[in-house]
Amino acid sequence: MKRSALGKGIAALIPEGPQLRPGVGSELPLREIHANPLQPRRRFSAASLQELVGSIQQHGVLQPVVVCRAPGGGYYLIAGERRWRAAKLAKLERIPVVVRENVDDADRVALALIENLQREDLTPIEEARAYHHLRSEAGLSQEAIASRVGKDRSTVANALRLLHLPLAVQGVVDAGELSAGHGRALAAVDGAERQIELAKRCVREGWSVRQLEHHLQPAARRPRRTVDPETQEAADRLSLALGVRVEINRRRRGGEVRLRFSSEEDLIRLFRLLTQGAR
Repeated sequence: MKRSALGKGIAALIPEGPQLRPGVGSELPLREIHANPLQPRRRFSAASLQELVGSIQQHGVLQPVVVCRAPGGGYYLIAGERRWRAAKLAKLERIPVVVRENVDDADRVALALIENLQREDLTPIEEARAYHHLRSEAGLSQEAIASRVGKDRSTVANALRLLHLPLAVQGVVDAGELSAGHGRALAAVDGAERQIELAKRCVREGWSVRQLEHHLQPAARRPRRTVDPETQEAADRLSLALGVRVEINRRRRGGEVRLRFSSEEDLIRLFRLLTQGAR
C-alpha cells in the first residue's frame, strides 16, 4: 500500500500520461533554473557527478527534473539537482522539466527531502537539519513531519537529537567519520566537552557504536544495583519511544522512573508527548 500525503515518493511527483497538462512537462533553459535554497543536501560527489556528465553527453537527460516557479522569476529546483548540475557541466542549454504549481516552502523542503532519503544521499546531519527547518520554519510537529516524509515519528525525533550535539561533533558525523548511532549515544552524555572528547576518541580508536555504548554503560547505571532483564528491556523501549535516556529503579514496593532531558525544548517535547490524551 502506498503512503499518503508526500510520503508517496519521488515517482509520485512526476505526472504520467494524461495527467500531464500541456506546457507542464517540457524543457526549460538551464539559465532560468536556480538551485533550491532549501535543499537539505549539501555534499555532491565530484566523481559520481563526472560519471553522470559522461552519461548525459552520450544519452542526454533521460529523466526530467522537477521545478516550481520562483517568486522573483525563473524556477527553483525541487528534485533532480544532481542532474541539473551535471547538465550544466555538460554545457547543455536546456533540460527536460516537470513544473509543479502552488508549492510553498514546506513542500519544497519535504519534496527535496523525500528524493534524497529514497536515494540515501543525505548525511544524518543534513537530514536532521531538514526536519528542524520543517519544524521551526513551517511550524510542523514531529508527527506531521513524519507523515509528510513517510517516516516514523521516533525516527524524526532521534534525528533531531543530533542537533543538540556540539558543532564539532556534528561536523564529524556530517563528514561520515562517525555514524548517526554514535551521535545518538553521544547526545545522551552530559556536557559538550565530554561529548567532544568521546567523539575524538571514537574516531581515533575506531570504536563501534556498541563499544561506545559499553564505555558509557557504567555512567548510565548505578554499579551496585542490578537491573533485571525485563526491567531493563522496558527502560530501553521507553528510551526509544521517548527519545531520551530512561532509568527504571525498583524498590521493595513501587519504584521510580527517571527521564533525562538535554534542553528546555526537549522538556517541552516530553511534556506534550506524555500529556497527550490526558484531557
